[in-house]
Amino acid sequence: MHHRAKDITGLRVGYLTALRYHGSDGKHSLWAVRCDCGVEKLMDPSEYKRQGARGIQASCGCKRRETIGARKITHGMTKHPAYAVWRSMLARCLNPQHKAWPRYGGRGIEVCDRWQESFENFWADMGPTYQSGLSLDREENNAGYTPLNCRWVTDKVQANNTRVNVAVAGTTAALLAEQLGVKRSTMYYRLSAGVPVERLGEAPDVSRRFSTS
Repeated sequence: MHHRAKDITGLRVGYLTALRYHGSDGKHSLWAVRCDCGVEKLMDPSEYKRQGARGIQASCGCKRRETIGARKITHGMTKHPAYAVWRSMLARCLNPQHKAWPRYGGRGIEVCDRWQESFENFWADMGPTYQSGLSLDREENNAGYTPLNCRWVTDKVQANNTRVNVAVAGTTAALLAEQLGVKRSTMYYRLSAGVPVERLGEAPDVSRRFSTS
């Protein structure tokens, strides 16, 4: 053992026990430590002792895998529609590579820490009001995903609350499209083309007659 290396033989941190001095990587001393499961790994003794001081239940990684597995077994809902909703919510708010990121995380829509922590927390808050076929909706469209701002709604209600919806003639474009028997995309196009309200339900070529392009 190097004369400057402090002997930590037998020091236990979490599920790990220091066995012997292994050498140096050129900058730090390295010690072989053994996990209770039998796996050995090399660690910097300074980091090893810091983990002990912080009360970290360190292991070779086996305990973390067991914890993750236990969580999956606990809720047993990885195939439930609500689990997919939770995963999708996190992805569009936290992953810049997600196609919906610009409309969510990219414009400041966040997921509360409690729901980021686990699906169990999300389900504890939203499970009691869940019904098959409903979608997760934010009442205030510019606020984030929190227990106070979220609810389960029909697709129709969510469409009326969507950011791309617009108010028109005392109602919304989505509701007006339904009343006039046209697609919502058609209604949005006709509105953007400047079609007067009284002519929004006319034949498909009405948009061309009023388009400014």
